[in-house]
Amino acid sequence: MERIRDSFGEHIPEDVSLQFLMACGNKLVSPKLQEGQELNGMLIHKVFKTKGLYVRPSRILLTDSDEENECSHITTRSTLSSCVTVKDDDCLEVDGPQIYTGRPSTTNVATSDGGMRSKDDPTSSHDGDGNPGTSSGDEHGYGIKHANSSVVERPTAMQGSGTSGHDGGCLARNYGNPGTSSHNEDYSSYLTLMAALPDDYSDDEELNQAIIASMESQTAENAPVQEILLELSSKISTKQQCKFNINRSAVWDGAVRGFQRVSYDPNLMITVKFSDDMGRNEEGIDLGGPRREFLRLLMETMARSPMFEGNENSKNFALDSAALREDRYYTAGRAIAVSLVHGGPPPNFLSPTVYSLLVNGSAKPVLEDIADMELLEKVKKVSESTTLEELEMSKAPLLDYLANAGCLRPMQSIRDRDLLVDDIVMFQVIHRVHGPFQRFCEGLKTLGVLEKIQRHPESFRPLFCYEPSPLTADQVDDIFSIWLSPEGSNKRAAEEIVVPFWRDYLQDAEEEEGPSKLQKILSFATGASVLPPIGFSPTPSVQFIHKEDDDFSSTPMFPMANTCVNCIKLPLHVSYQLFKEKFDFALGNTYGFGRA
Repeated sequence: MERIRDSFGEHIPEDVSLQFLMACGNKLVSPKLQEGQELNGMLIHKVFKTKGLYVRPSRILLTDSDEENECSHITTRSTLSSCVTVKDDDCLEVDGPQIYTGRPSTTNVATSDGGMRSKDDPTSSHDGDGNPGTSSGDEHGYGIKHANSSVVERPTAMQGSGTSGHDGGCLARNYGNPGTSSHNEDYSSYLTLMAALPDDYSDDEELNQAIIASMESQTAENAPVQEILLELSSKISTKQQCKFNINRSAVWDGAVRGFQRVSYDPNLMITVKFSDDMGRNEEGIDLGGPRREFLRLLMETMARSPMFEGNENSKNFALDSAALREDRYYTAGRAIAVSLVHGGPPPNFLSPTVYSLLVNGSAKPVLEDIADMELLEKVKKVSESTTLEELEMSKAPLLDYLANAGCLRPMQSIRDRDLLVDDIVMFQVIHRVHGPFQRFCEGLKTLGVLEKIQRHPESFRPLFCYEPSPLTADQVDDIFSIWLSPEGSNKRAAEEIVVPFWRDYLQDAEEEEGPSKLQKILSFATGASVLPPIGFSPTPSVQFIHKEDDDFSSTPMFPMANTCVNCIKLPLHVSYQLFKEKFDFALGNTYGFGRA
């Protein structure tokens, strides 16, 4: 850091801090070290080795207005060469995007003509082939040179390589002319620094790999989940379809039939046809609404199924022999993956313990994860024992269970209590349901979802673990775009009267019944009671019912919805009380999608 500041002098003010970064894919990230570690010289040698080290200032150092006056002066080799202090152990040359470092036996110094000469030979300026103007040594990737000297040369940087994301730097651009010299390059994006290490340097390689892996993980974790799901959904073919025939009173059975059909392919678009309890087909073509409603009902049905147990919003796996025999756990995993990628809702009911298993392959369950209340009470008595005698007494009712769980052993002291409780909880919550969990994971691999979860755990966590985020009137209002007739028309005047009614209705729904009624309104219009993680397509809209346009014999009284295109149509009432009364009636008497 001192060398860099000395080389640039007044061009790096004291109030500007410098940050070390490392390339990770097409981004620059800061090292994510273990607790208590700091990025000192030793770790720089171990982590970066032959990789480029990027140095980024805390703010842009040159503006467009003074680049022409200052950039050339700062980056000329002759100017910078005179700024560098040459020591016996190494040498540093800063030249725009370059920093040179040397080893003790031979030190390279920049010459004013752009070449390199040995410190011991002031007349030398030749490369290994005798050509003037280059430094000696074996070349490696990215212009890095090893042996007795180390050079990082990226004079055109960064054409095609990662950049720091600063807008003010001219390093990543060459003023539109690839033939111009580096005199016009701005160092504000980043500098590259190369530690001069032998190729076979591998001290503490595991630490090196662990830190790099943590940096990659840090970058991956920050990806927005919507972008991840959109990437996965881009592979879905809309030219072919897989059909699901669903009765709302038996959603799971219909889903199983659809998923197990020989022709089913998760990479094809899903089309859903509902039938009511009388077996009559509902009119409508699935352009998205029926599919969203089906996936919503499917997630709700799964949460209530005997495959899961525990609190409503924090469920663990249950051991259901029938489900295991019929491979329902695999179907459940596949259904969740399909719902996320095909525009449905997230499961949002799994416990943190289950999610930790999905991400890390291990977890530390807590006593409250035990769903069997009778067993939970017995284990609590064990955990509350304060003497060895009490421990033996509380353990007595559990002898058969402990034998089956492999936890039956003599207690030597009260200190054995906590280990026994941990073993019981681990067996009940994790080991006992290992088979169902494995099949669930296999299903969740559908469309590459499990891989993305493990790569972006923090992005997916809110989709699997319940986090209170009640729907509000403002959120619903923001979801819908309002389509108005041309300004100045009679239709526009009538519509502008109804727009406040719509917003007042949302506000009243939130205040009177809370998020549940807002979810009904959203479901009425789109088939989804929550905003899908992948988003709505097309964007939900509010339109208006005009008698003359829609061929109605009388003035429409009730709102209508088309969930296929996420559209709700409002009647043009002049009284808010009448508007609210008719909307309430429509919500309370609608069965099926897009019907009022």
